[in-house]
Amino acid sequence: MSFFSELKRRNVYRVAAIYIIVGWVALQVVDLFMSFMPLPEWTSRLVFVLLAAGFPIAIVFAWAIDLTPEGIKLETLEGGTSATRRRGADLLTYGVLSVVLIIWLWNLDWWQQVTDEESAKIRSLVVLPLDNLMHDPEQSYFVEGMHEALITELSKIKALRVISRTSAMKYLDSGKSVPEIAKELGVDAVIEGSVLRAGNTVRITVQLIEAQNDRHLWADNFDRELTDILVLYADVTREIVDQIRIEVTPEEAARLSAPRAVDADAYELYLQGKYFCDKWGPQEMLQGVDLMRQAVAADPDSALARSGLGVCLQYAAFFGYVLTETIVDEANKATERAIALDSDLADAWVAFAGVRYYLNFDMVAAELAVERALSLNPSHLRSLVHYSWQLGEAGYFDAALEQAHKAIALDPLSGTVRSTAAQAYYLNRDFDTALVEWERILDLDRSDPSFHYYLAWVHEQKGDYEAAIALHERAIELSGRAPLYVGGLGYAYGLAGRNSEAQLILDELVAREADGLAGPYHVAIVHIGLGNDELAIDWLEKAFAARSSHMLYIKQGAQFDPLRDDPRFISLIQRMGW
Repeated sequence: MSFFSELKRRNVYRVAAIYIIVGWVALQVVDLFMSFMPLPEWTSRLVFVLLAAGFPIAIVFAWAIDLTPEGIKLETLEGGTSATRRRGADLLTYGVLSVVLIIWLWNLDWWQQVTDEESAKIRSLVVLPLDNLMHDPEQSYFVEGMHEALITELSKIKALRVISRTSAMKYLDSGKSVPEIAKELGVDAVIEGSVLRAGNTVRITVQLIEAQNDRHLWADNFDRELTDILVLYADVTREIVDQIRIEVTPEEAARLSAPRAVDADAYELYLQGKYFCDKWGPQEMLQGVDLMRQAVAADPDSALARSGLGVCLQYAAFFGYVLTETIVDEANKATERAIALDSDLADAWVAFAGVRYYLNFDMVAAELAVERALSLNPSHLRSLVHYSWQLGEAGYFDAALEQAHKAIALDPLSGTVRSTAAQAYYLNRDFDTALVEWERILDLDRSDPSFHYYLAWVHEQKGDYEAAIALHERAIELSGRAPLYVGGLGYAYGLAGRNSEAQLILDELVAREADGLAGPYHVAIVHIGLGNDELAIDWLEKAFAARSSHMLYIKQGAQFDPLRDDPRFISLIQRMGW
């Protein structure tokens, strides 16, 4: 009998056909599971190789063994001659060859090469809003705080571009697919996750998804006590970095391996305080300041809590919710202590920079501090934003726009971040571009009174006073009649020739200033609108003594142009420290 006839007699052809069909079905099932389960990309290739390696084994068994109604029987050669010896040799030969094939394929590290090829593409990502598995709205501050902390930790890796939280939050319940989100933000990968908390135990689940084909590359759970929350952030960051195989400097590796424990109560108060301060409304910000003070009291050695307190106080004074002289000493001590506690914390350095700049007019110390923050983390968003504002207010518009564009690349959907460029254009008297930018910012968030206020500035310089007045009125409504926005309306009334209405606002602000409920700057700006130049400079002198933060606009702000030739105003600019 010929060799091929023997193959047919022993059902080798049939076994081969069945094996190929079953193998194909197995590969389809694997592909189906990979479409919704976080299996590695190389899973299907592994299954294919195992099936290929098993094929010769199946053929050997088909040749050597016959399945009959009486059970399994060993095959014999034609004529009934026993083939035990030959069969043993066949089994040994094919078995050895199969083992060699499997070992060879395994040692090729093909699955590692596939992972490397895919992860090599990932140099930018966005962390989408984390799901709140507690389903408790009162825990929103905790989930949002963890979301921002994870983004901050990842952004410390200099080789990785991480989209900041404000832009990521725009996709909360958006219904958009991963490829759509990635295309809009210009990132290579997307991270999804969830947070579950039981008492002081926290679980975060994280998935890494390749943006181009919506393929899950990796997923894992991380459980920690709240005291080890910084360890959790470091662990997640380290695992993501390992998965995408991005370059990490020795300093970054050392930092990820040595996170500190925190006081659970203090950290929770810090998250609550940050949650409210970041909303920028008067009630929310003052509530945030109180929570940050509680966090510092709970853990006086928390650099995070102290830097957070400094930032909250700085912004509360900037928007006129508190008077600078009432909080400047507290803000100075908080930020100085934060740096002493952790000199490698970018948050501490930029908090110090903000307090030195906006509350002390110490331009040199502020610039050195923000440069130190950016040396620690070149992608630190608050530092980029602060530096852009400071450079623009000093008249370095190209440098301000450079920092602004870096910040916008990290958080393109944040109105606050985009305001860096808009302000630089305004201060450089490019009012047409500033108008376009501020209108785009207002479209992103119409609930922020400051966006209406600064857009009104542009309309004032373009002579559209009625549009400016409408914007100021909306800012007053949104802020609960905060003095900064009331003063802006009085200024616009003066420019528009509505002097009686401007005078009513002036009288209101003078009375509020006497009661400690407004600052001298708010009075000065109304006098400028009314053309009372001498009185305006008198009040600006008081504002300088009170360290009113908006005094930092006097060097470049177009609204101060009527005063520029006055010797007292020139002296005032010189004393500001530029």
